[in-house]
Amino acid sequence: MADPFTVTVLHVSAKDRMVMRSLLTLAGARPQAGEWLLSDQPGGDMTIIDVDCDAGEREWSQRNSDAGAVIALTRRADFDAATLLKKPLRARDFFALLDRLARGEPLAVPVPAVPVTARVAAGGDEVLEPPEEAMTLADHLRCGTWSVPIALTSPGWPELLIDPCSGAWFFDGAIDDLDPALFARPVSLEAGVALTNAELVARIAGRERHALSQLKWHAGLGQSPGRLHPALRGDARFMLTQVPGEAMANALLHDLARVVLRGPVDLEALLDASGQPEPNVVAFLNACFCSGKLLVSRSEIPYQ
Repeated sequence: MADPFTVTVLHVSAKDRMVMRSLLTLAGARPQAGEWLLSDQPGGDMTIIDVDCDAGEREWSQRNSDAGAVIALTRRADFDAATLLKKPLRARDFFALLDRLARGEPLAVPVPAVPVTARVAAGGDEVLEPPEEAMTLADHLRCGTWSVPIALTSPGWPELLIDPCSGAWFFDGAIDDLDPALFARPVSLEAGVALTNAELVARIAGRERHALSQLKWHAGLGQSPGRLHPALRGDARFMLTQVPGEAMANALLHDLARVVLRGPVDLEALLDASGQPEPNVVAFLNACFCSGKLLVSRSEIPYQ
């Protein structure tokens, strides 16, 4: 039996450690996969350093350039490192590093160019422009489209104020007052109008404050009625990092959460184990994915 691969983590938060540990469990469950271990001790096959804290940044600066497979975990896109692992931690990026390490390939992964479409200008020259946004609100929130407070002004929607910085959203009523059909509609990037902190404070007067996790959950439940999110289709296995708080209040969803928490499990096995109808199971997986609680593994890259 091959020796296990060891991932050393230094100055990494308890939350990110928990996510990595769950991802390594998923990695080891794939067909023909090796064993993966998480360690606090130096000398692992791969070392991940959280450089967003003072201790981590000092650790990084003291390392030699030939110190092995060392990855910087950070929110800073411009951090000077050959290989970055961006926060919030995404299963796709983490698994890609594991697979490259297992195959003995360089860990640095080229950043793909932003896809563009071509049109012909009046003078006959070809002009490249970005594609139109057609994501649902759930996907915008999942991908972190808006990093500053915004007022959502999409046609047909009531005005929602969303503050990703504080993890809150504001509305004149409760989440149940929103039409569930709204969450299935595409929302353009421009629908999120940026607000200054002063503008946000002025506009939230008299509105109810809600946790942003609540909006992510309900947007995920309603974004693809009866259909699995495209990122979850195919040969995928699922596992939860924790039971979503929004699932605790519903007995059926809580039962599903307990099955997936014991994962990894694929859709067919989840349907069999839960005995619940497919639309219910699909909506649950979509909501877990869009609220950042679901880990997804495939037998081959790409991972989502």
